[in-house]
Amino acid sequence: MGRSDFWYGKRTPLWLIPVLAGGVLALGLWLTDAFESGYETPAAAEAQLTIEFWTPFSGGDSSFMNGLVARYNEENTDGVTVRMTNHKLDDYYMKLSTAIVTGQAPDIAIVHASKYAQYVPAKFVTPIAADEAQQAGVDWRGYNPNILGRTILSGQHYGVPLDAHFGVLYYNKKWLERAGVYKDGKVILKPGEQGFTEFLQKIRGSVPDSVAPLAVPNIRIDSLWLWWSLYSQIDGGGRLYTADGQHAGLNMAAARKSLSYVDSLYRERLIPPDINDATSQFARGDAATLFLGVWSIGLFEQAENLDFGVMPLPQIYDHPAAWGDAHTLALPAQAKTDPAKRQAALRFADWLTRHGDVWAQAGHIPAYEAAAQSPVFLALPHRSDYADAADDVAYFPDHPKQGRVSDELVVELEKLWSGSQTVEGMLRGIPAKIDRILEE
Repeated sequence: MGRSDFWYGKRTPLWLIPVLAGGVLALGLWLTDAFESGYETPAAAEAQLTIEFWTPFSGGDSSFMNGLVARYNEENTDGVTVRMTNHKLDDYYMKLSTAIVTGQAPDIAIVHASKYAQYVPAKFVTPIAADEAQQAGVDWRGYNPNILGRTILSGQHYGVPLDAHFGVLYYNKKWLERAGVYKDGKVILKPGEQGFTEFLQKIRGSVPDSVAPLAVPNIRIDSLWLWWSLYSQIDGGGRLYTADGQHAGLNMAAARKSLSYVDSLYRERLIPPDINDATSQFARGDAATLFLGVWSIGLFEQAENLDFGVMPLPQIYDHPAAWGDAHTLALPAQAKTDPAKRQAALRFADWLTRHGDVWAQAGHIPAYEAAAQSPVFLALPHRSDYADAADDVAYFPDHPKQGRVSDELVVELEKLWSGSQTVEGMLRGIPAKIDRILEE
């Protein structure tokens, strides 16, 4: 796999940058733009060991993580200080990859589970040996197996799972009550395509024209998450590649069925066109329902005059599923391994995941099962309404080229929603486009 596969963000590919020429200097300049946690107590200033922790969080996520790092620095008795540096997600993996290549990697870093298929073959993250995990107190049996499985490759652990985050359906209680599809604290929704379509049609017939029955942008990756969720709900769906990963291998019948249905929601304007910022639109009360990740709950809880609820994405096909990913704590490859720092990083990771009920205030579901079942977590509003959906997360395939394939799918979906191509046209063309990416 070429290094160029790592310079891809969520949406737009970032072509290969010159790492060897001025890489270290560029990294230093980037770091000046990043945010370093300032939570260092007098005791921490005298610590025997400092470990560097990189994160890609924004908004409330960053604040919650800063608070947890500050608490760990106060409470741990190992003489360890964790220094957190937060980066923007858009270029986080470019910076992290460059730091690893140039021998300037942090001791521990947040790595999305979807990145392991790229980072493990490139040896950008290191395996966690059984003895060092045991010494740090990490008990793999305590984690949600669906999330933990995303950090295991070829039988080896490469990360400590922190959380799961996935697509859910937010709803505005006022608009659903007006449409007669929310009564006695429950959403009234019949199963299947017809049931969900009728649900949205009732909403459209009851709310002002300015209110979207369902808000999903027709640009960026959000609509890919929606289609992937429904495609994965169909038995035999959720496939993009052949078993050997060398060629495109979609289940065409399942892809056609789910894609045609999502397309019908756009064509019938149950998802209105030209939605750019669906999050703000829902927060303002201008959308009756919204498909988006759990990370927006904190924002909506702070929105004025917004009485909302949240539920798992409805099961429209054979079994429940919704697109998702997971934050994990990984140990990046170092120019020179320091066993003491590795052990300190693992102890911090173990502590952090055990306090996942605090992290859950950001909206995520803790990967550590005791945290997900704790009174602190269960007392949080809304979380228990979708917590069980962590068992039904439909991850993108583990493939080194998945980031590029996702970018290509987003482009093709944008053409479909705009009316410049048909479902059949997209399905005819996409296998060749995927094969071309896999051959590069």
